[in-house]
Amino acid sequence: MSAQQALLGLLADGGLHSGTELARSLDVTRAAVWKHVKQLESLGLEVGASRGKGYQLAAPLELLDRAKIESALDADTQDRLDSFKLLWTTTSTSDYLLDKVAAEPPKLQACLAEYQAGGRGRRGRAWLSPAGHGLCMSVARLFVTTPVSLSCLGLAVGVGTLRALRACGAHTAQLKWPNDVVIAGQKLAGVLIDVRGETTGPLRVVAGVGVNYLLNDTTSDAIAASGGIPPTSLSQCVEDGPPARNYAAATLLNEVCGALEQFAAAGFAAFADEWHEADYLRGREVSINGDQQIAGIAQGIADDGRLCVQSGGQTHYVVTGDVSVR
Repeated sequence: MSAQQALLGLLADGGLHSGTELARSLDVTRAAVWKHVKQLESLGLEVGASRGKGYQLAAPLELLDRAKIESALDADTQDRLDSFKLLWTTTSTSDYLLDKVAAEPPKLQACLAEYQAGGRGRRGRAWLSPAGHGLCMSVARLFVTTPVSLSCLGLAVGVGTLRALRACGAHTAQLKWPNDVVIAGQKLAGVLIDVRGETTGPLRVVAGVGVNYLLNDTTSDAIAASGGIPPTSLSQCVEDGPPARNYAAATLLNEVCGALEQFAAAGFAAFADEWHEADYLRGREVSINGDQQIAGIAQGIADDGRLCVQSGGQTHYVVTGDVSVR
């Protein structure tokens, strides 16, 4: 365990801890404690420092615990997983799995991390989440042959993510094409699919999912400054408070693993009704900024996952792009 990780474990209760106490617990000098606090701040954490009193997180955190997550996994997920890695920090959980040797299908590989130094979103954007605040998870599967509806895999994983978040109390969550879960237009989660392999197979697919479990002001401001969708979090949108973070992580892992296997067996047809029911854009005036510049009324998605937009008496089919509600 790194000194940063150990320090965060001590501060996670949200209480005030003196520099002397922390130095003694970590077996380092008080100057070293200060340096480690600065390193935690570089991971997006807000750590208050009171001269003569000590250090305190802006809010308590529940750190990820492998035993707690595994105890909440259902039997099907446990049977499907070839490996499950829990990391303190990594560049991104998807990159970590892409660098590993693939498991034989239908086995899955999963990875969660407290912090991603290079978390990725769509179209080259960064996924921002302070250490201990989000659920940063990826699941990998090898497909021997290319699925017919591969272009819809991200939509299917989105449905799996939606199932998990609704089970965690975000009952009004919806799906925003192509890869976001939103509440009242604010982003709660995102999905990113990486594919490597031959056109006809085999294909290595990694489904990356990021969920805002907690948000601090620093991160919200950074997302706003980058031009991203205004964010929300489970802690903000679940009226009585979200379930424990480790339970939420297990719920997400259960549902994403289940969605991958459901997709492998039946394609996107198994998810289409749920996607249409939860479609945030359908019937709204939208603007598309991408390969196509379109303004019109969103009309749902086609069987191949393209967004349908009615404009000027014609139906346009959008493959990729940024969608904003007008």
